[in-house]
Amino acid sequence: MDSPTLSSAAVKAAAATVGFDACGIAAATPLTEAEWGYAEWLHNGYHADMVYMEQHRDMRANPALLLPGAQSVIVLLLGYKPSRRMEGTARIAQYAYGEDYHERIKRMLYQLIAAIRQQLPDFEAKPCVDTVPISDKQWARRAGLGWIGRNTLLINPTLGSYCNIGELVTTSPTDHYDTPLESRCSDCQACIDACPNQALTQTAHTGIPLLDATRCASYHTVENRSPQLPPTVHLSGYAFGCDCCQIACPYNQEAAVRYTLTDERKTQLEDLAQADSATFRHITKHTALNRIRHQQWLRNQSAANARE
Repeated sequence: MDSPTLSSAAVKAAAATVGFDACGIAAATPLTEAEWGYAEWLHNGYHADMVYMEQHRDMRANPALLLPGAQSVIVLLLGYKPSRRMEGTARIAQYAYGEDYHERIKRMLYQLIAAIRQQLPDFEAKPCVDTVPISDKQWARRAGLGWIGRNTLLINPTLGSYCNIGELVTTSPTDHYDTPLESRCSDCQACIDACPNQALTQTAHTGIPLLDATRCASYHTVENRSPQLPPTVHLSGYAFGCDCCQIACPYNQEAAVRYTLTDERKTQLEDLAQADSATFRHITKHTALNRIRHQQWLRNQSAANARE
């Protein structure tokens, strides 16, 4: 039996009702190396010791390997730009200020599936949030939600790069697929100039933006499990993640605020600099900060203070 055809307008209306900030739909045809640069990124070792990025390479490019018979990829954005930034000697990347986006977006994706099934009971979809092997940024680009900036992040005209991405891979076709946007970065190099570690580069022949994780402060403070961080990596005061390339982006300076950082939460985050292990676990529960242990937090904080 053929899968029901989706109304693009109805899906986007349902996504807005659920609470997503933007929605686009792309045909589930495989990504090509010419638009992606993934093979070159791996070949250059820019994934550092994230061995999991070498796995499921075909699946990352082809949604039909995630869900047999996939016809469409519904891509959703959720903005996270805060009303203000935290201060102190152990700063945290802004995406980690509030609730863990994995949990929030997954919950919202299931709500969206339920909403679509009210109109189309046979609707079949696989929800994807970051940990599923799918190239989130590339599918968002394909779905017309933005372009890949020189900081290698998706830049949405309204949200900037302050947005998290989720997808519904579905066997349903749609009555309209969105058109990718052309890059609007022009000759701007603000993100490249702002990176304290020169971690932003590009593919050799096609100029696709690439991130060298071996140089990236965000990689080292989140993914690197070594007892000591490389002495050559500058953290710019960050103990979790890094926002240097994002803060410099003109689109982010004008981006819409989507998260209110209250006085209470701001103080709580800044007080993590003095938190013991139990307090750290309590405060970081259900946030992206729970990706690291307290010992890593202490390591990062020490390095951030020493290299300020």
